[in-house]
Amino acid sequence: MSTEVISAIRAAPGRWARVNKSDLIITALLLVVFLAAMTMATEWKPLAAYFPLGVSALGAAASATFLVRVLFFPRSAEAPKTNIPEEARSMADQEYEFFRSLTTRDWIVAVAWLGGFYVALAVAGIYVAMAVFTVAYLKLQASRSWFFAIVYAALLAGITFLIFSTLLKLPLPGGLLGLT
Repeated sequence: MSTEVISAIRAAPGRWARVNKSDLIITALLLVVFLAAMTMATEWKPLAAYFPLGVSALGAAASATFLVRVLFFPRSAEAPKTNIPEEARSMADQEYEFFRSLTTRDWIVAVAWLGGFYVALAVAGIYVAMAVFTVAYLKLQASRSWFFAIVYAALLAGITFLIFSTLLKLPLPGGLLGLT
């Protein structure tokens, strides 16, 4: 072992310093959300609660498992630099670099699109919100053609209607205008 590697190992931070703070916060919040969803779903009729209970229980279990991993098995100390070509970087490293490269404006735009969808969902209902949001996002943000955006939105709304309203006979949010 070279002296650089030995000194890097000695200088490695303690276990709690290596805990990824963003993973810890996001996972803890998701666990709280999934547990709250489970609690709310227990008050519904059994048929209506079946799917939400399953999804929220699965999400709570996954969040709890990841929270244990984040807290008790933190990432190892950074490995020394190597001569690995840029193309051979791991997917995690590429994702980290991507998210690190995002600006505040990028985050605000993403949150605004998500918030806009939920406002449209609350006002107009799922089908209208889904169609309008899909067309707007594909046209304005992804710069796709009108034809592609409209066909994609129609297929998405149609498949959603087929699965939930026709096959499962589950009501979806109609919004304040009751458009479902």
